[in-house]
Amino acid sequence: MPGPADDHYRTLGVPVTASNQEVRAAYRALAARTHPDRATNQTERRRAETRMAAVNEAWRVLSDSERRAAYDLARRPAEPPIRIPPDDGPIPGRRGDSFQAVTVSPSVGCALRFGPMVLAVGLLVGILIATAVLGGGGEAPKRLEPGSCLELSTTVRVVPCTAETPVIATRGVAGTSCPIGTVTVVLPSRTEQVCVAPPGTPAG
Repeated sequence: MPGPADDHYRTLGVPVTASNQEVRAAYRALAARTHPDRATNQTERRRAETRMAAVNEAWRVLSDSERRAAYDLARRPAEPPIRIPPDDGPIPGRRGDSFQAVTVSPSVGCALRFGPMVLAVGLLVGILIATAVLGGGGEAPKRLEPGSCLELSTTVRVVPCTAETPVIATRGVAGTSCPIGTVTVVLPSRTEQVCVAPPGTPAG
């Protein structure tokens, strides 16, 4: 890249946007003023020769369109290199880990937001099913009717309905299909089952 001493536009005293006619006019005016023949002594003549050489070089470059284009390109400051943070490093200007910059689709975002809740409900219902199946033999408890809320521990029993108790949707023979959104709980008799809706489902 040319340094300040090699700034041909400054040498001729014209802006970077100067037209060819403006460059030519500036060169002619400078050549007339700084020509060595105008010097009155040897010292001034040497200074004039140095100055005239710079003016001539500026004219040689800026008067030719191809040389001027190459010179303009060389004058542009170099662009700073792009710094890419390491994959496992934090992103500048952000708090937290690098996963904050990951873009996900709305469906994936919804799954990430509500997935843990659904998993917790499924785990609870799975525990209820396992408890009912492994609870041993015996007669089915009474009053396990649709709309009742139940609690499963070592036995299956009807309890008052709360926001945290599952609700019986239907009752029938073991092996029959349950409505969508409910889970099958086989009763200790092994011959009957109830279809249980997740906690919070309105009873009745």
